[in-house]
Amino acid sequence: MSRIKLYIACSLDGFIAREDGSIDWLTKYDNNPETDYGYSEFYSSIGTVLMGRKTYEQVLDFGNLWGKKSYVFTRQSEPLHREKNVEFVSGNVGEFVCRLKESTDEDIWLVGGSQLIKAFLEENLVEDLIVTIVPIILGGGIPLFDRIGKEIRLKTGRVERYENGLVGVGYKVQGWSQK
Repeated sequence: MSRIKLYIACSLDGFIAREDGSIDWLTKYDNNPETDYGYSEFYSSIGTVLMGRKTYEQVLDFGNLWGKKSYVFTRQSEPLHREKNVEFVSGNVGEFVCRLKESTDEDIWLVGGSQLIKAFLEENLVEDLIVTIVPIILGGGIPLFDRIGKEIRLKTGRVERYENGLVGVGYKVQGWSQK
């Protein structure tokens, strides 16, 4: 059975982007010749990519996501640009994911952004989290977890420390409870 995996980077103070959506603070770590921070291994393990519209617009230039079937959640009727293997969806997140999981055995990558992550967590849809913590305190921005309204118990799995200060931590969801 496929699993939904959140794979994302955040600042030490828990932000995935600046207030304006910029991820310029991550570019210092983009082209490290010594490691890809586990990205290649992770990417080969998934079959489908899920993201919100703002994240889609942010990653249009990244290129390598489009080899996998990708779904972009949006409320807009006319998206700006369509890449191959990309389908735009709207409606109930839980119902869509239920249908998707029935049609694939491969794991599913939840890329972001913050509002989509919140919706997935509110619906108890995320099973694994892989968070790369970047050694920077932004002091503000778009939070990774924005008032999800419940407690989620996690079990720490694999921890990777990289020479440039990044730390990758894997978690498995152990349980959910309403606050």
